Amino acid sequence: MSRELHPVERSHKRRRLPVLLCLCAASSLANSAENTNRSPIAVWDTSVRATTGFGYRDNVLRSSVAPESSAFFNSSADASFLRLAPSGAYLSFFVLGDDTRYFDAPSVNYEQFFSGTAQAVTPVGTSEELGGQFNYLYQHQVLDVSETEAVLTRMLVDGHSYTLRPYWKHTLRPGWAVQLEGSGLRQLYGGDLSDYWEAAGRLSLIRTYGHRSELSIGYQSKHILYDTREQYDKAGVAIPGTSLVYWQNEAGAQWRHYWDNARHWRTTSKFSYMFNRDNGSGYFDYDRLLFSQQLRWVAGGNSRPTRASAGTFTRPNKSATNPVTVPTPRWISAPSAGWANTGCSTPALSASGT
Repeated sequence: MSRELHPVERSHKRRRLPVLLCLCAASSLANSAENTNRSPIAVWDTSVRATTGFGYRDNVLRSSVAPESSAFFNSSADASFLRLAPSGAYLSFFVLGDDTRYFDAPSVNYEQFFSGTAQAVTPVGTSEELGGQFNYLYQHQVLDVSETEAVLTRMLVDGHSYTLRPYWKHTLRPGWAVQLEGSGLRQLYGGDLSDYWEAAGRLSLIRTYGHRSELSIGYQSKHILYDTREQYDKAGVAIPGTSLVYWQNEAGAQWRHYWDNARHWRTTSKFSYMFNRDNGSGYFDYDRLLFSQQLRWVAGGNSRPTRASAGTFTRPNKSATNPVTVPTPRWISAPSAGWANTGCSTPALSASGT
């Protein structure tokens, strides 16, 4: 289980293939050295790729209110650097930039992001794994700010974030593992949104099977500490001199399944329940029930994703007479469908060495 993935996280996962190929290649070299009685070698592998593509998005704002549709042109580039040790430990660096230009979306002319990630992983014994990741992210994108802001909406945001994420993973038996993960984040926004700090811990049970399919369930506790936002009283009036803190608890599950050997067809199902409590009068308290479903087909440089999500926000401490009360419960939905062709990619450049 995990929260709904951030857009850059989904893009990052789509581009992990070069790193995985590097891992497989380095592992093969180590096994070859072992079979020929030569000393195993550590390998550096580098991969660079640039792509361009075009497509159509029927819901640019990812909203059921006044949706906008548009064709778009996309360009992106990524580079990965990997160092694999004979023990199975590895160090990786990944950078990614993406630019999408819409032809007919009045509210959003373009979206951009840049991400840089450094990751270190080392096995401990036969069943333990320790790792950590640092990530920098720049975004100019349409995002759902319902979880951190007073309004239940998606909006175009511009910001920078820095995230540190250590984890411990224990293999119970083949195909089964438990993972404990911590994270710390600093979010800096331009415009009207408040900057904040975030600290979280997550415990997950993971089942892997088939063609890299995965089922996970888990629980997460998170604190969000705002720089400038103030507590509100029950009437919705800001209390001067106070600082706002959110405490969020979430439990849920995620099922990612590949339906064929070549992994052309993939479905991702997510279900979660979260309750948010503030450190004041409870004005910002809410409960959220969320379900999302994605169907994705990828083959020969073509990608056709279809996604829909629905859920409810319930605000238990709101009165019916409060003029700023959000209806309780409030249904949210964000259907989205589209297609893209990225066949105009440059050949990947790679090099390996000791």
